[in-house]
Amino acid sequence: MKKLISVLLCVVMTASVLSAYAGAFSTDICVDSSYSVVYSDEILAAAAEKLTGYIGRVIGEAPAVSPQADGNCIILKNDSSVIENGYKIKADGSNILITGSTLQQTVRGAYAFLEKYCGISCYTSKLTVFKQNEIRVPADTDYSYVPYFEYTDTDWMSPCDTEYSLFNGLNSDEYRKIPAELGGTIDYISSFAHSLTNQFCSRDKYFEEHPEYFAFNGFGRTDKQLCLSNPEVVEIITQEVLDLLKKKHDPKADIQIISLTQNDNISYCRCDKCREIDRKCGSHAGTYVLLANAVAKTIREKGYDNVVIDTFAYRYTRTAPKGIELEPNVVIRLCSIEGCFSHALDDPSCKTNADFMHDLEEWSKICKRVYIWDYCTNYTAFVGLFPDFGVLQRNMQIFYEHNVKGVYEEGNYTMNKCDTEFGELRSYMISKLMQDPYLDFNAVRDKFINAYYGEGGKYVSEFLDIITENAGKKHLGIYMPMTSTLAMSPSQVRKCDELWEKAKSESTGTELENVIHSEMSWRYWKMKNLKSEFSNPVNFMAEKEKLTSDIHAAGVDRWTEATGAIVFFSKIGQALYFDLFPLVNFFIKLIYKAI
Repeated sequence: MKKLISVLLCVVMTASVLSAYAGAFSTDICVDSSYSVVYSDEILAAAAEKLTGYIGRVIGEAPAVSPQADGNCIILKNDSSVIENGYKIKADGSNILITGSTLQQTVRGAYAFLEKYCGISCYTSKLTVFKQNEIRVPADTDYSYVPYFEYTDTDWMSPCDTEYSLFNGLNSDEYRKIPAELGGTIDYISSFAHSLTNQFCSRDKYFEEHPEYFAFNGFGRTDKQLCLSNPEVVEIITQEVLDLLKKKHDPKADIQIISLTQNDNISYCRCDKCREIDRKCGSHAGTYVLLANAVAKTIREKGYDNVVIDTFAYRYTRTAPKGIELEPNVVIRLCSIEGCFSHALDDPSCKTNADFMHDLEEWSKICKRVYIWDYCTNYTAFVGLFPDFGVLQRNMQIFYEHNVKGVYEEGNYTMNKCDTEFGELRSYMISKLMQDPYLDFNAVRDKFINAYYGEGGKYVSEFLDIITENAGKKHLGIYMPMTSTLAMSPSQVRKCDELWEKAKSESTGTELENVIHSEMSWRYWKMKNLKSEFSNPVNFMAEKEKLTSDIHAAGVDRWTEATGAIVFFSKIGQALYFDLFPLVNFFIKLIYKAI
């Protein structure tokens, strides 16, 4: 009898659980081919076509696209009264509303719907994963999103792809061209950087007849930079900006940016007037900020309300000036080129980053639109390890918490010629962190790794954990030789070797190729540090030549920023370059700090 009662109780409880589960499931909105995708305005027609195309790939048959609602539908709509500067995904009965404050935001809402509710993840330009074959949206869905940053950009390889950028929220025009009907991009309608003496008040046009427009270096005039205390220079630049706006201004754009940025050298003007301005401001940024202010004020007075003027806080101009209030339409692009990338910016143990944090805090006090130009690769060895994964999230959080409005993460922009290391993973994580600096980093990382590296991915994750932990024991710059990037014990090196062997043994096909490509960066680090197979002098040359051959086979023909030539390990000049460049860079910084 007791056994019978127990069985009956189990049946009742199981039935109750199944009933509750079914009841909860039945409240979901099930999107099938009977649905239509409705665009409330003709401007959204292209976005509706994109949405229905992806939905069709999930459920097997694409819904109809229509300007009129008829029956169950997914509605795309621009309406800033529903949400300001963002998008909303909301269930409404059996319908789903995707509403954005602008066309760009509505399109981003549509792609967010595909990822959140349709199970689509675009990990690389060649790897988009469809994780389910049905679409169920909870009936109580009411999801709102406001971007953390107005401007988001990184280079690498996949971020240059339009669909990748739409799925992963990249909106700058520098490395991608998103068509206007899909929301377009935030455009630099001038040169992206180093525009002074090149695009504005150019050396080619003015230096020969007006050397006084250019920087005084203590001995004479040089065309490397401008003399920004010269009022004629300011007038010329202002007029050239106005001429540019007559040709390229788009009054419908959310933002357009014009860059008035120093050339990439330290030959700033040392004439008496420039020196006096910079002395009063306590920074060489003084003359540049005054120029930006003057041009920004003029264009605003002429009605260019959606145009902002951008200038650098870079190397000798990185320190914020005192006694200057910036115009509201000025962008300061603060550059972290001297930074340490193994410690978070707010790590008190890292003096280098403490100095940068101070500059970020000071610029944030006087500028409403601080943008960041950050770095995330080793420019002396694209093929080598750059173990910065431990700081990516915290640094992005710091940017947001200091009211930064835009972020550009400069990486290996020649990755199409050097597809090794972890470029695809890093660019994906950077893109996702720009969308949400507080996401579950390891969960998002491991989903990518499992998709990209396959069954062997779990060992790649473990490898990354090891090098991330060890990277924090040293400082990490972007021009560092491999001998200075990691502090690895012999047992850890052996462990990492074992992990790569396991990864290769369990992955197949394209996923195995991805494992092999990324392992090259580990092999290169070992070669530079005389570890494992490179530790025996007898076998060293053979192992080096084997690695060189594999590098060739991977299609690498540029693996350092310094040259486009094919330079390989056997050349003594390259080894010297790696060892001497950080030292040269150090002395350059000492020189301009002393001047």
